Amino acid sequence: MKTTRSSISCMAIFLFFVFPMDKVFSQLTTHRILVDGVVRTYLVYTPSQFKNSERLPVIIALHGGGGTAERTVPFYQLNPLADKYGYIVVYPNAIHKAWNIPGTASRVRNMDTTIDDVHFMEVLIDTLSAEYKIDTQKIFFVGMSRGAMFSLYLAEVLNSRIAGVGVVCGSLSKQNAVKYHLQNPIPFIIINGTDDPLVPFNGGFGKWNRNNQTAAANFISTSELVQLLLQENHCESVKGNIYPIADLVRTDGCSATVTFYACKKAPIELITVQNGGHTWPGSTQYLPKMLVGRVCKDFSEAEKIVEFFNSIIHT
Repeated sequence: MKTTRSSISCMAIFLFFVFPMDKVFSQLTTHRILVDGVVRTYLVYTPSQFKNSERLPVIIALHGGGGTAERTVPFYQLNPLADKYGYIVVYPNAIHKAWNIPGTASRVRNMDTTIDDVHFMEVLIDTLSAEYKIDTQKIFFVGMSRGAMFSLYLAEVLNSRIAGVGVVCGSLSKQNAVKYHLQNPIPFIIINGTDDPLVPFNGGFGKWNRNNQTAAANFISTSELVQLLLQENHCESVKGNIYPIADLVRTDGCSATVTFYACKKAPIELITVQNGGHTWPGSTQYLPKMLVGRVCKDFSEAEKIVEFFNSIIHT
């Protein structure tokens, strides 16, 4: 059948009005950028209400050691909340599946210590700002395990560019904790399990660290982490308000409590998961319990984190 120019023009006009060109549908896209001569990849999830003319807050979700951006998308469960509340969610990939964190040892054998992942994050934020017109005052980081450790590290070295941080199954190495300093206070939400075998709740080396007994592999306890962050946020005298999370699923063997520190400039929220493992509450049992411990099913980790970020935005 012969197609005329007029019919093509009419079809183009139809598509323009029915499917506007300002990204009104949620979508997950793959991107590549060159950083320090190395091709870096990341995924971007734009919510259903996204338009190029709007400046939306951003959550940069960092995978754990051995993980990938692609596997993190369904595991972290952030995208439905991005649609609900209007966030852009970004999932970067580390080289060899491990973020290079100076002063923090890695269980990944082939981690490339020449990679500057901090610079990658800087270029990533600049690129997002240019392409998506994001709200650069509302950039949040969240991560589990090594992604949590990198988020804590970024809060220090990229302090002025970060509005808040979510830490899941994470802490600081003793090597980094000694000199840890925040130029400006930053809100933190921390979710750690008391039976985490990899990043021990009470501090220590954790399992499967390739017999590394240095300070770079020795983590401070969760209570020490909270006290350090309270100190850096200038509210070490603030007492935490403690309340339980409803034990909705008795069969999971876990329960959880919230300790909220209402610091004026930058609050800190700690969710302690009793009997919880090196897992993401509300998500899947990604490895057997004998390796990583239990998954708490009483609450959604993603919801708690995004609700915390929402409270920062609307303060």
